[in-house]
Amino acid sequence: MTNKTKSKTIENRFTKEQVFASKKLSYSKDLFNAILSDGETYTLKEVETEINKFLKRKVD
Repeated sequence: MTNKTKSKTIENRFTKEQVFASKKLSYSKDLFNAILSDGETYTLKEVETEINKFLKRKVD
């Protein structure tokens, strides 16, 4: 019998200021200000998802 355990990866969460200072993400500060909220924390995956949604949005 095998013992299956669920392994959860804990992702680090960052503030808007920390994301802006990141060398991994090289977008403009204006873009971060448009999509990220003050006082909230985000994973890098969440930030990338929000950036992609913002850049692909339909403009009327």
